[in-house]
Amino acid sequence: MLFEPTTLAALASAMAQAIESYGCSSDELFLRAGLDKTKLEVSGARYPMRSMTRLWELARAETGDPCLGLVVTRYIRPTTLHALGFSWLASPTIGEGLERLVRYGQVVNTAMRVQMHEDGEMCKLVPEATSPVITPSDEAKDAFLAAIVKMCRAMSNEHFAPQLVTFRRDDNGQLDAFVEFFQAPVRFRAPEDSLYFDMESLQAHLPAGNVELAFENDRIAERYLATIDASQVGGKVREILISLLPSGHANEEEVAKNLHRSVSSLQRALKAEGVTYKRILDETRRSLAERYVSEGQYSLSQIAYLLGFSDQGNFSRAFKRWTGHRPTDFRP
Repeated sequence: MLFEPTTLAALASAMAQAIESYGCSSDELFLRAGLDKTKLEVSGARYPMRSMTRLWELARAETGDPCLGLVVTRYIRPTTLHALGFSWLASPTIGEGLERLVRYGQVVNTAMRVQMHEDGEMCKLVPEATSPVITPSDEAKDAFLAAIVKMCRAMSNEHFAPQLVTFRRDDNGQLDAFVEFFQAPVRFRAPEDSLYFDMESLQAHLPAGNVELAFENDRIAERYLATIDASQVGGKVREILISLLPSGHANEEEVAKNLHRSVSSLQRALKAEGVTYKRILDETRRSLAERYVSEGQYSLSQIAYLLGFSDQGNFSRAFKRWTGHRPTDFRP
């Protein structure tokens, strides 16, 4: 990453509430961490990740609670996650909500990237640090995984649970508390921090899903991401693809040309951001496809053209691969 990692100030608001619940002064800890607490009142404000990590360290020492991360999670709500929280909550399946976390996770924290790995009937979600110099505290990692499960429960029901939760760090002596929260087996000293889900639960349709609302907040998330770091190449590639797709020439060479880069330079830049051209192309097509189909403004053949597919059949097969449904199932 070529910029100073930051995190949403709204997350610090959840921390402040948690700190106060112990009878401790959040004002004092914010001051010691070098954080301007007035930013909590500004929508979309951000804090440097270094300072937030310091706040976690101070809060852990002040409260003396090894379960601090789980306590902070009590105060995290969909609104805490900016537009991502709303698009996630409005997703028609839990799996699509998690895919939005993968796509827009840096709205919440630019020092963390989330990867999804599907293997047969199981899906593994793995958060990975993107900064070589800033390591999130154990309690911050606890809160991150716990918040993901909390959001999944908000989408479905309070009994939703992963199949397995793993942490890289040592057991903090509170295994029972972690098992009680996650309602799943928990393992410490694992090779990675992760959440395991069964694919069936991720693909189940949720009656409260609202595709239109999800798409509108996707757009807000995209715009907000662009304000975080205008130098991010991935965002520029998405913008160019939207204009190139109808021409049928949305290839890597043409995108590189529009960015005044060589293909190899573009590939290196995207790799540094943890993405690939193919992934951005697929995500852009899917996002536009779901929006166009749900809006009902265009015929399926027109949508296929707008997305650069050779014919409607190829588009329909791609749509089924992305969503598990036929385009006609999404028609209003």
